[in-house]
Amino acid sequence: MKKIMGIGTILIVLCAVIWWIIPVEQRKYGLTAGNLATDYTGLIPTKIERVEQAISREQLQQLVRQANAEGKKISIAGLQHSQGGHTFFEDAIVLDMRSFNQVLAVDDVQKTVKVEAGATFDTIQQAIAPYGLALKVTQSQSIFTVGGSLSINAHGRDIRNGSMASNVEELTLLTPTGDIEVLKKDDDKLRYVLGGYGLFGVMLDVTLSVTEDELYQMETDHITARNYKAYFRNVQQDTDIAMHYARLSVAPASFLEELYTVNYHRIKLDEELPALADEQLVRLRKAALDLGRQGGGYEDLFWRIQSGHADLQAGSIVSRNNVMRAESTFMEYTKPGKVEVLQEFFVPVEVFTDYVEALKDYVPANDRDHSVKVHNITVRYTARDELTQLNYAKDDMLALVVLIQHGVTDAEIAEATAFIRGWTDVTRAYGGTYYLPYYPYQTPEQFTKAYPNAQEFADMKARLDPNTVFINHFYDNYIKGLTANEN
Repeated sequence: MKKIMGIGTILIVLCAVIWWIIPVEQRKYGLTAGNLATDYTGLIPTKIERVEQAISREQLQQLVRQANAEGKKISIAGLQHSQGGHTFFEDAIVLDMRSFNQVLAVDDVQKTVKVEAGATFDTIQQAIAPYGLALKVTQSQSIFTVGGSLSINAHGRDIRNGSMASNVEELTLLTPTGDIEVLKKDDDKLRYVLGGYGLFGVMLDVTLSVTEDELYQMETDHITARNYKAYFRNVQQDTDIAMHYARLSVAPASFLEELYTVNYHRIKLDEELPALADEQLVRLRKAALDLGRQGGGYEDLFWRIQSGHADLQAGSIVSRNNVMRAESTFMEYTKPGKVEVLQEFFVPVEVFTDYVEALKDYVPANDRDHSVKVHNITVRYTARDELTQLNYAKDDMLALVVLIQHGVTDAEIAEATAFIRGWTDVTRAYGGTYYLPYYPYQTPEQFTKAYPNAQEFADMKARLDPNTVFINHFYDNYIKGLTANEN
């Protein structure tokens, strides 16, 4: 018996060691063999002409002018976290902007930072944190490039400073004709460039307004989804709360009923700001998420782990910069034959309760045996946007950021497409929209209904880029059909 127990102990230890040393998968994007380009999902592998590393402004100008003269096409790529072919196109030249990554100036008096478009938010934070400064708005993680985030007009946990577009003071643009223009904050052309998905030229550098880094105390609450609207209105009125998000349960036992919130309260402490944090407990977080990915009762267990972990963080003191560099590696998912994608649906704050009730009739509560599985819903606020042409926030909106898993066969993609199109229709019925950086599940008709300014966007594209030099799959799927002067 002792011998058997000893062998069992050895096996347990061996399994634990193997689990620990197996690297957490990190998805690779960009070029593969044969000049194939892809991005996060890997669902749109495309043969391109070549990749050009961005070296200088003069080199980029020459490439654009040559493309005009020779009928070439250009796509713009950063770290390629988009999911729908926004950074490449068939037989196009792909500009790799990652080497355009310098912080050019930090002004701690005017509270601005000037950076090249290929710089990541981590690079920016490393530069501004010593001055006691922090970003006003960015995505939850710091892994994205500033050019990519501005191209999609990103938003995040901050509930006081709008979207990324509202923090641009100045932007240097290489236009589709090969000229270099400096666009000021009030320049009307910015409304097409910001949230323009790389179709109006190459962002070379940008000046962003920043703010003071400060300390927050985290607070969590557990409420019902039907009470969230009133709860959020109270959060808005409490000006000591700088950031906020919520998570809505997709576990079968509490499906779309339970919700926990995380608020970041400003506090005054006589202590130094903490250093920029690195990712923590990556493997444990990944193990918990992988558990939930199995669905059914495992999803219930994951919800308890997830909400319990949030409660353990209540009372923690965290800096603004560190709130904006949340963990991301543990979310990677590379299971053969499966893919995880994001969708993001926006609805006006006032209809949130009714919208969630409607989703209960559409989204299955227990999808363990389904090909399409919903794993997580994060709720974020985004203020009304009047700065961009393809504006997703036509009112003060609550965004449901949805993590979805599905298969990669044609039949499984078709099933996922039908499911997401149906969800889009439910969203539209409540005056909502959806986000555009993702795989093109939605139909062109759904796109134009959600984005009624799309025709003007397409007309401006045709006027400013008459040779359609800048192109990607997003353009081909949704803008091309609206462009009367397509060549």
